[in-house]
Amino acid sequence: MTTLPTFEDVGAAAARIKQYTHETRVVGSRLLNKYLGVEVLIKCENQQRGGSFKTRGAFNAILSRMERSEITKERGVITYSSGNHGQAVALTAYQLDIPATVFMPTDAPKVKIDMTKSYGVEVIMYDAEKDDRVAMANALAEERDWPLIPSFDDAEIIAGQGTAMQELLREVGHVDALVLPVGGGGLISGSALVSKVFSPEAQIFGVEPAEANDAQQSLEKGEIVTIPSPVTIADGARVRSITELTFDLMKKNVDEIITATDDQFFTSMKLVADRLKLVSEPTGVLGLAGVKTLVDEGKIARGSRVATVISGGNVDLDTFATCIASPDEAIKQMQNWLS
Repeated sequence: MTTLPTFEDVGAAAARIKQYTHETRVVGSRLLNKYLGVEVLIKCENQQRGGSFKTRGAFNAILSRMERSEITKERGVITYSSGNHGQAVALTAYQLDIPATVFMPTDAPKVKIDMTKSYGVEVIMYDAEKDDRVAMANALAEERDWPLIPSFDDAEIIAGQGTAMQELLREVGHVDALVLPVGGGGLISGSALVSKVFSPEAQIFGVEPAEANDAQQSLEKGEIVTIPSPVTIADGARVRSITELTFDLMKKNVDEIITATDDQFFTSMKLVADRLKLVSEPTGVLGLAGVKTLVDEGKIARGSRVATVISGGNVDLDTFATCIASPDEAIKQMQNWLS
C-alpha cells in the first residue's frame, strides 16, 4: 500500500521549494462576494512560476528524488501531461539543470506545448484517443532507467501542491469552506491535509467538469470509476480516472464533489478578468465556478468565508478571448445591483 502524505510532508515541501516558487497573492472582490453570497478568498496560482500550482509539486518531487540521488545531472526524469504538469516538470528540469522528457497529447493547448518546449526538454507527442501514455512513459523510463514523475499519483507531488493552501490559510486564518478544482485530485488532496490542521471544521468541496466527473462518480460508488476520454474546454481536468492514492485521500477528507459546465467556466473567467483583472485558463476557475452552486443549494451558508484557487493561467489568447466574449450574465447582474 502506498504511504499517504501527511501535513508534516507539506511543511517539509514548503521549506524545500521556497527558493524556487512564488508565494502568490490572495485576492478578493466586494462585488464578487455580493454575487456569490460569501466572502471568497482566491489564491492566484495563475501567477505562479510556470503559470500554475503544478510547479510546486514538480519542484518538490524532483528535489526530493535528487536528495535521494534518484535523479542526477545525467539521470533525468520522464513524465506525461496534458499541459501544466509537463510545463512544470520542464521548468524544474531547466532550473535544476537536469534532462527531461515530457509526453504531451496532440490536442493540448498550443501555448502549453510551446512553453514546455521552450525550456529545452524533449517533448514526445501522442494521440490521446489511441495511445496509452502511461505505458509509453513507463517503457521509456525503464529503457533509460530514469524515474517517472506522475502528475498527481505521487505523495511528494501532493505534498508540494498542498503548500498553496498552507500559504493561503496562514495569511487569512480560519475559513468555513474550501472549494477546489479536481482533475487527478492532487491539489485538493494536499490542500485537505493543511485544512484539517489550520481550519479543521472547514467543509471541503471539489469541482469537476460535468463531462469529466470520474472523481465524483468514484466517491459516490465507493470505488474508482474510469470514464471515456472527456470532452471539455477545461483541458487540465480531462482525466479518465483518479488513482488509489488520491481516491484514498479524497474519500477520507473531501465532503463532496460537484460538477460545473463549460458555460459556468466562461462566466467565471469573465468575472475574474473583469473584477480582478486576472487571466485564467478554463480549468483554473473550476473552484470559483462551483462556489455559487454550493451557496445556492445551501451546502455553504451565506456569509461564510470560502477559500479557492485560480489553479492556472496557461491559455491561448484566442481561446481566452473566445471564453470571455461568451454571454456575461454575471456581469449584467452586477450592473443591476449598482443601478
